[in-house]
Amino acid sequence: MNSEYILNKIKLLQNVPVKDNFVLFDVTDADTLKSIFYGTDSNHNPVFVIESLIPQMNSQIQNTKKLFFSSNTKCEMIINGEKFEKTVHILTCLGTQLDEQLAFVRLTESFSKHFTSSNPQILNELFSALVNLFAQGGKFNIFELQGLFTELYVIKYFRDNGLNISSFWQKQNKLNFDFTINRKKRMEVKSTLQSNRTHHFKHEQLLSELYDIVIVSCLLRKDDAGLSLFDLINEVRVICASDYRSLLYIEQFIKNISDDKLHEMKYDQTYIEKNIRFFPGSSVPKFNETQPNGVTHTEYNSNLSMASQIPLSAVIEWFNDVEDETNV
Repeated sequence: MNSEYILNKIKLLQNVPVKDNFVLFDVTDADTLKSIFYGTDSNHNPVFVIESLIPQMNSQIQNTKKLFFSSNTKCEMIINGEKFEKTVHILTCLGTQLDEQLAFVRLTESFSKHFTSSNPQILNELFSALVNLFAQGGKFNIFELQGLFTELYVIKYFRDNGLNISSFWQKQNKLNFDFTINRKKRMEVKSTLQSNRTHHFKHEQLLSELYDIVIVSCLLRKDDAGLSLFDLINEVRVICASDYRSLLYIEQFIKNISDDKLHEMKYDQTYIEKNIRFFPGSSVPKFNETQPNGVTHTEYNSNLSMASQIPLSAVIEWFNDVEDETNV
């Protein structure tokens, strides 16, 4: 089931008059046989329910203005039309905005694929993530949105070429690299709207004596008929469907950005595909010396037009050749 389908089923249940019961439908994972349900509570709020495997554990409750979490709670519920009494963990979305409810479904559905323990403390992580998501304020500027587009496009580009790199994607702002493959390998994505391949670097992003670095350079061109950030996000959501942290990062990024803005931001996909290039970090023009003592956060522009390129096939081989190193 996809998230939109689940939310639509929840919306249908919100019109069913029920008193003092949860009304649920089963989305149990056929592979793991985890008992997972969605539906509504007696106040017609969307709920995510996982059956407890240790019902004798003490119950705990947490709540905010937009979320309610109750673990090891015995309650009556109607599942697929039949009445049951079960001990369950329940996460309730009290937010009334459609984007909040859809984010709630997306993240709980993805999280459920990783839920391998009956310990409710694991669900606290999901509760905290949703609390932070719903409380998030502020907006990202156009350059940050361009950066998000390019990173998502690179994930899509590699997936279209047979390699899913989403698990290597860094899900925090302000890190030096966009992708961490293992303790030595790093990949950084750059983009520009200019015709020349000049990008802005932190000096730390080009320290080839510390890391084996690949730079992905993308030339972008705005196009009203191009690939929108909105559609690209939806494509990458499918690629990252089982990656709860990637989905959370995307939701955090776009939380306060309207769909109209996401639809409006479009780039010529054919132009990007024709002009994507890969460079070893060692070939990028840079200061060859280390930063002097007391000097930090050095940044500069580098023109990659004369830098040595590497083909996509070599980059894919570079990704796959992790030897015995432990993935970060």
